[in-house]
Amino acid sequence: MTPSSRGTIFLEKARVISQQVLEARQFVLRLAAPRCAAHAEPGSFAHVTCDTTIPMRRPAVDHAGGCARRLDRDALQGARPGLQALASRKVGEELSVLGPIGRPFVAHPERPRSLLLGRGVGIPPMVFLAERLHAAGAAAWKPLVLIGDRRCRSRFARGPPG
Repeated sequence: MTPSSRGTIFLEKARVISQQVLEARQFVLRLAAPRCAAHAEPGSFAHVTCDTTIPMRRPAVDHAGGCARRLDRDALQGARPGLQALASRKVGEELSVLGPIGRPFVAHPERPRSLLLGRGVGIPPMVFLAERLHAAGAAAWKPLVLIGDRRCRSRFARGPPG
């Protein structure tokens, strides 16, 4: 840890606050991690412990409201133990979270038309950044946000409809 980042990365117990089911057999695991969240910036992330028996942590999006990990239920069939452990977490359970980690995105006022691209787990950081740009001044920032996932690629690979 460099002197400039000292005191900005926290290890805390986070509580599972929800599992939101999304379309296309995906869900979002949301965690309350107040210290990490208080220092989160668009582009930062956190490492979440999946289970005490699995030593390797998994990345999660660090957001001002806490942490979230987007999981694909289709990927759970034959998934590695870490993903399966995260998917089995229930509301109220506690997980160890380390964060925020990473360099935040930097918006440049001289270029107010930002292009935000996200796919899969890259979507939540773009949402966080778009919210932050909007809060900075809705009239000044006009981001163009493009998001997608693997279903779009396979559907359009066959050519346009009609």
